[in-house]
Amino acid sequence: MNDVIVWIIVIAFYAPLHYLLPVLFLFITGQEAEDVRRQLIRSALVDATLSMIGAFAVAILLVKLGWIGPAMLVLLLSMALPFLRILGHRREISQGE
Repeated sequence: MNDVIVWIIVIAFYAPLHYLLPVLFLFITGQEAEDVRRQLIRSALVDATLSMIGAFAVAILLVKLGWIGPAMLVLLLSMALPFLRILGHRREISQGE
């Protein structure tokens, strides 16, 4: 199978988890006002986009070098980055009140 097709399939399964888990986390645990929650969701989506682009750049490079295990580990660990930023934003908001 062509490498481009394989990466499209990987992205198709990876992206929904990478975007929806942080947003779902914000909806479930959110105690903030509506405008603050909307700002947090927007920040989480931007963080998820940036971490996904970075993770796929590193993963593709690692796969080209023949290290598929570390590439998958990078993709797995990058899913935690939006959550770290969410917790950081919430800490800033709580200290500002």
